[in-house]
Amino acid sequence: MVGSRPSRRVRARLLVPLDGTAASSAELARALRDAVRQEGSVLACAVVGARADDVERALIRAALETQVAEVVEAIGVQGHTEIALLDEAVFEALCDVGRGGALVVVQENRRTVLRSAPPREPVRPIVRHA
Repeated sequence: MVGSRPSRRVRARLLVPLDGTAASSAELARALRDAVRQEGSVLACAVVGARADDVERALIRAALETQVAEVVEAIGVQGHTEIALLDEAVFEALCDVGRGGALVVVQENRRTVLRSAPPREPVRPIVRHA
């Protein structure tokens, strides 16, 4: 719309590593449902070793695409998934944030520090007695 300001809120992105197992497919299904509730997306990834050649990367990507397609079809959630291959070092850096570390993203004239958020207390509904 003319004159409207674009939202500055960045939507949630859930990172889900997949390894072809039923457990990782279940995690993907759960993440997709969460992404729908949060109006976000899921980045389904496979971790690839630094020494993997192009053939190995293509095979891993094909297996990743197949696993994602099966889960998406099973739960019926379309349009909330992206697929990527992640280098082991990048994946470990992201996981370190989840374990309490910090990751600093250095970009043009700015630095952004990423840290693990403290766990939220569950919200209890207010019960009113008549």
